[in-house]
This record gives sequence, structure tokens and C-alpha cells, in this order.
Amino acid sequence: MSEGAGRVVAQETKTSLADRIGMIVGGQFVTTFIGLAQGILMVRLIPKASYGALAFVMMLYTTARDLALFYIPESLLYFAPQLSTAQLKGLVRQSMGILFGFGALVALLLATLSLSPGLFLGGRDDLTILLLLVGVTAMIGLPGSVFGNLFIATNHHRASAGISLVVTLLGTVTTLVPAALGWNVAWILVGQNATTTLRLLLSYRVYRQVFPGVETAPFPGGIRAQMTYVTPLAVGRFAGLFNQKLDKFVVGLFFSASAFAEFAIGSQELPLVSILPYTVASSMLPQLVEHFQRGESREAGAREAIGLWHAGVRKTTLVMLPVAVFLLLGAEALMVVLYGEAYRGAALPFRIYGALLPLRVTAFGIMMMAFGETKMILRTQVMGMVFNVVAALILLPTVGMMGAPLAAVLTQVAMIVYYCVRIERVGRVGLAGIFPWSHYGRTAAAAVVAGVPVAAAMIALGPRLHPAVLLGVGAPVYAGLYLLAARVARVIAPEDQAFVARWLRLEPLRKKQG
Repeated sequence: MSEGAGRVVAQETKTSLADRIGMIVGGQFVTTFIGLAQGILMVRLIPKASYGALAFVMMLYTTARDLALFYIPESLLYFAPQLSTAQLKGLVRQSMGILFGFGALVALLLATLSLSPGLFLGGRDDLTILLLLVGVTAMIGLPGSVFGNLFIATNHHRASAGISLVVTLLGTVTTLVPAALGWNVAWILVGQNATTTLRLLLSYRVYRQVFPGVETAPFPGGIRAQMTYVTPLAVGRFAGLFNQKLDKFVVGLFFSASAFAEFAIGSQELPLVSILPYTVASSMLPQLVEHFQRGESREAGAREAIGLWHAGVRKTTLVMLPVAVFLLLGAEALMVVLYGEAYRGAALPFRIYGALLPLRVTAFGIMMMAFGETKMILRTQVMGMVFNVVAALILLPTVGMMGAPLAAVLTQVAMIVYYCVRIERVGRVGLAGIFPWSHYGRTAAAAVVAGVPVAAAMIALGPRLHPAVLLGVGAPVYAGLYLLAARVARVIAPEDQAFVARWLRLEPLRKKQG
């Protein structure tokens, strides 16, 4: 690591890796919780068909946006430890320029789709204005997307979390007020553009504080070096998004807006999935790269990185497995409580996707990024895309609309297995060393044991109790049983308890960074 990187990236502070991850996860948890509550209220305030139209347009936008990001923001986490302060600033500016161009292309694509709105959701002319508005969002939001990872790399987590909180709170107002007043859903997207602009301006202000008086130096290798790193990842992301969105495209093309609304509610990714395991894994990427590169050999470095990765997996497993069990048990009650009786049918796709949660305790591809094997990620995603199409063609004629999500789940399972095989080949750790099997198994056993009496009670009392009562009583009972079983299984370490206690006292937020 260069001397400049030591000043900006490392900034040797008293803030531990666990606390830094805690700040990121905590900030995202608060903002995502607010966003989830906002979405629930919006669904209840606007007609089902209108929500279906808005959800479909947002699905098209997020798909195009994620493709256009081209892994440019993530590349900052990889290159930052290797750069001087001036070079890092040059990389940020270069990245913003690239993403502005990609944002313009997304806006053009969405504008083209707006010319033929009748192709989707059984024919709805009101999609035109919605598609044009999200095109504006892309042009504003894509350049600013680099700031989040820049703030992670330079240890400005508090500022990043604060910006997210302010923008999310304002976004709640700009979303719920039009919905409550019965305005057209297009006004919700107008508000989205306003909050996206605010995020860009606030982030740019912090960006100037990150590089006070620093001259800009060209990024070594220029655009070519950056694109060489991100292109295999970006092509892999295309295949990954294809695997994730195929089911939604099928429903949007062949079913009504109301049907899409119900499917969108049931198939949406749980916030916990992106907040906890993927945020933890992505936040650890600079440390994983450092561990891998400092090894005496490729295998030795890989083993060091795998050991650190396992530490993160063990933490997320403690939360993800019990949450998965309880959500599978209470899926129908949860849909009714959150979205109303009209969305009871959303429980089926919700359970199908929920069955994948026990495997999504980490971002498996993050290890390939740490190893520098981005081309392998591409191959895996392409193979997954082919597998998904074949599985969908087999399942759709036999089980109907639910065949698409079933195919997506099976595809994810196959890809995770392949990632584990590749991790073992790099580190030569054997089957036992690929994953923290013992800890995972004991945690899973604790989650299942705690779920048995809760499942029996839900089956016996479910028809007689309101869904809110069922969940309100079942959740704390299950949590208590799980904590008891986890202590018996010895999966909750003393440092885990100490870490939680410190955060309950808000100690990491009160400490000053050196």
C-alpha cells in the first residue's frame, strides 16, 4: 500500500473492522427499515393496479441501472488500497464520467420503451411518463453511486450513514404524501428525482472534505485498466440480473398489473439479505484482498482470506438462519399484516424465495473478487443463466407462473455450489475448509429446534387468531427459544455478546476517530 493510501484509505484509527461494518450495516438497516415501512404504507394507499405499474417500471429501472453501474463503484474498493491520495481522486472523477455516460444510455433505452407501453402488463398507456421519469433518475443517480464505496474506502462511514438517513426520510415524505392525496403515481417518481439530486449534492460535499486541497492525478492505466478489471464482473452481473429478473419479466409480459403487484410483493428480496450478508462481505473486500496478497504463496494468501471470510459468515449466520425459519413459518400471516388481505396470495412466491435464505449468508462471489478471478464469476453467471432458462422451460408448463421463481431458486443453489468448489481449488483447503460447516450446522439446528414448537402452535391456533397476534406472540417466543438453543449449541461467543452490548450502548458512535 502506498504512503498516500495510508493517509486516506487506512487512516489507522481506533475504529475496528467490526465497528466499521456495524456502522455501515446499522445505517443501512435504519434507512432500509424506513424504506420498507414506506413501501408498506404506499401499497396500502394506492390501488393494486397502480402499484403494479409502478413496481414494474421500477423493476425495469433498477435492472437497467444495475447493468449500467458496470461494477464501477465496486472497483474503488479494489483499487483504493493501491493508490495515492491524488490517484484515488482521479479514479473517482474518472468513474463519475463513465457512469454519467452510462446513465444517459439508460435514459435513452427507457425513453425508447416508453414509445410502446402497450407491450407490458396487458397494455397500459400510463407507463410512458413513468419510464421517462426513471430515465431522469438514472442520469442523476449513476454518477453519484461512486461516493458510497469511496466513503467506505476512506473510513467516512458516519457521513455516509447520515446522508442515507436524511435522504431516506425525505424520500418517505415525497412518496407517501402523493399516495395519501390520491395523486398519480408519477408524482412519486418526481419526488424520487428530487431526493436523488439531494443525495448527489450532499455526497459531493463530503467528497470535497475527503480530498481537501488535493490535486488530481491520473489513475494509473486510465480507463483501460479500470475497464479491464470490471468488464468480466459486469458481464457476469448481466447474467446474474438475468437470473434474478427472468421471473418478473415473464409475469410483466404475460399477466396484468394486479397480478404483477401480488407477485412483486411476494418475490421482493428481503432487506435483511442485502443489508447483512452482502454489506458485511463487500465491506470486508479490501481486507480480503490485503490478506490474499500478503500470503507467501497464492494458496497461503487464499487461506488467510478464507479465514477472515469465515469470521464474517459466522456472524451473519447467527441472524440469517433463525430469520429464515421464522419467515417460512409465518409467511402468509406476514403478507396479510403488512399489505392487507388482498395480498394473501403473495405468500407462495415469498416462501419459494425464502427457502433460499439459509444459503444466502454471504456473497460467495466476493471471494473470487478478492482472488482477482473475475473471469470465473463471468463463467459462473453465464452457466447459471443457461441453467435458469432450461429450468424455467421445464417448470413453467408444469407448475405455471410459479415455475419461474422455482427455476431461479434452483439456479442460485447450483451457482453457490460451484463457487464453493472454486474457492477450494484456489485455497486447497479441502471440503471441510470451504465453509464453517460446524458452526453453520449447530446454528441451523438451534433455529430448527426453536421453530418446532412455534410451528405446532401456528398450525393449531392460526385459524382462530388474527395474523398480527400470531406474529406478535410468535416472534418473541421464537427469539427466546432460539437464543436458548443457540447458547446450548455454543454458537454465540462471548465476543458476540460484548459486541451487541457495546452497540446497544451506542459506544462506537460516541467514540472519536483518531
